[in-house]
Amino acid sequence: MEQNGKSGISLQKIVQLYKQEGLEITTEQAALILDFLRRMAKIAVSQVLKRHG
Repeated sequence: MEQNGKSGISLQKIVQLYKQEGLEITTEQAALILDFLRRMAKIAVSQVLKRHG
């Protein structure tokens, strides 16, 4: 399985998860989705740390 970066989830797994929900995506689209979610998570964590730091 192709791993994407540091995450423990493969792009194929992401494609499979979307397929289970009735959505067909490519591995390239899965990579973009994963990148977007990582960026959003980084922003969210940064904001929480600023408020509580």
